[in-house]
Amino acid sequence: MLDVAIVGGGVSGVYSGWRLIESKPNQSELLKAWAGKRPDGKLKVSLFERSDRIGGRLLSVTPPAMPSLRAELGGMRYLSTQRIVRSLVENKLKLKTYDFPVDSPQNIAYLRGIRLRNEDLSNPEKLPYHLNWQERGKTVGTLIAEAIDQILPGALEMSFSELQERKKTAEFDGRKLYQQGFWNVLDRVMSSEAYEFIRQAGGYDTTLSNWNAADAIPWYLADFGPQAKYIGFVDGFQSVPLRIKEEFVKVGGDVQINHELRSFKQVTLPDDTQGIELLFNNGNTVYCRRLILAMPRRSLELLQQTGPVLDPSNEKVHQMIRSVTPKPLLKIFLAYHYPWWQAAGVNKGKSNTDLPVRQCYYFGTEGEQAGADKSNRNSLMMASYDDGRSINFWIGMRREKEMLEQRDYRLFQPEAGISAASSDEGWRKYQAPAAIVEELQRQLQEIHDLEYIPQPYDAAYMDWGTDPYGGGYNLWKIHAKSWEIIPKIIQPVEDIPVYICGEAYSDSQGWVEGALETSEIMLQEHFSLDKPNWLTSVQDKS
Repeated sequence: MLDVAIVGGGVSGVYSGWRLIESKPNQSELLKAWAGKRPDGKLKVSLFERSDRIGGRLLSVTPPAMPSLRAELGGMRYLSTQRIVRSLVENKLKLKTYDFPVDSPQNIAYLRGIRLRNEDLSNPEKLPYHLNWQERGKTVGTLIAEAIDQILPGALEMSFSELQERKKTAEFDGRKLYQQGFWNVLDRVMSSEAYEFIRQAGGYDTTLSNWNAADAIPWYLADFGPQAKYIGFVDGFQSVPLRIKEEFVKVGGDVQINHELRSFKQVTLPDDTQGIELLFNNGNTVYCRRLILAMPRRSLELLQQTGPVLDPSNEKVHQMIRSVTPKPLLKIFLAYHYPWWQAAGVNKGKSNTDLPVRQCYYFGTEGEQAGADKSNRNSLMMASYDDGRSINFWIGMRREKEMLEQRDYRLFQPEAGISAASSDEGWRKYQAPAAIVEELQRQLQEIHDLEYIPQPYDAAYMDWGTDPYGGGYNLWKIHAKSWEIIPKIIQPVEDIPVYICGEAYSDSQGWVEGALETSEIMLQEHFSLDKPNWLTSVQDKS
């Protein structure tokens, strides 16, 4: 019998298991009592993951013939203003990081058939949008900031924590802000042309879509504020959960992969206390004192809806689970023999377009990395980072589970001579559809205005809208009171020892910070752990 069973091998799952054991049971009278019942005096904690890997929506793979680079098929960066993840990475794990480039003046903005540079976006004479006189000459960031300041006066001067408190009572045009959609309120304070400009030139659809405006404002100012600096990982973001998993196992934790949870229910344990029985699809049955479900909304919905927590009669629980919407996210990486985009005057960061590609990032050249073979000019591009409306463009080029006839479906074939051994096996698992690569090549050539671009020698692809993820991240629905739901959904049914944590139900949705944030609330309030000693302050100002 386990003291704690954790289901979900993403960052919140491995982090929760590691913290439970690493923090020493004597920090908590509850954990001390459990450990005292065992001969070795240690907690028995196991983590169960349905797939064959640890990482969840963090997925870093090594492209062929580029051993120093990582293709981030999932999360790829964190913010300097994010307290928990920054402290964990820099103070505790001491992982190698680098400043993650995003916008450079010379990067391309290809909008409405007009090819611009980022530095042109504040030039009203060049911009192909009919902005009103108050909007002309302003950058995407300035337009959004000014709109937010009209919706919630003083927001630009507030800290993230102040905004989190203010959103509970904030009103706009006589209605509570949480009862309105972000797109709806933006439409009241800016022209429709300005909205299309910030959506298309900014590169993201879902962040400006109609989600809960009260949550969108602090989220947006924290994520895209002027003081936020993006930070990436030399060995890929997946190195965070993989390293935590190593530490978890080192202190006595157990990890079981290929264990898909089917259902769970409350039972009486041999010591006459109440616990949980877990039934896995491989036939294994596990008993534990407490269960942590480190899972997003879609993964929770895929469990059998039975038992004291998920039974359909528990409408309040299901309302909380449905209070967020999973958002689509698709990424495609292409490997080339040289950085052809430099001929268009771009070298790093990203370029944006209103074409279905939406965003492309120049991830680097192998020979320019520290310690790499300088003669190796192989280069990596994230050819499409698509998070919203344009994802539907690619539907006919993807394989759908429901399709019975797939005779015309082809995967991209890597260039002859490129050995699978020159990349980790992860890259091979995520081969891109050939039709998508062909269309990407056409759009990339148009964006960069080049007569010729070379064929990629390999390609990798990930669609996070598929099960069990349901989306790349989650956003609060209109009318949801996130400040009430977050503490309640962590233990959705009082007196039943089942807990939910992860990015989906947090104040930092779409970020690892959100996953760690809810894990810490759970561990400190329900397992009586102290705040970790490596957790230090960062500037709490968006």
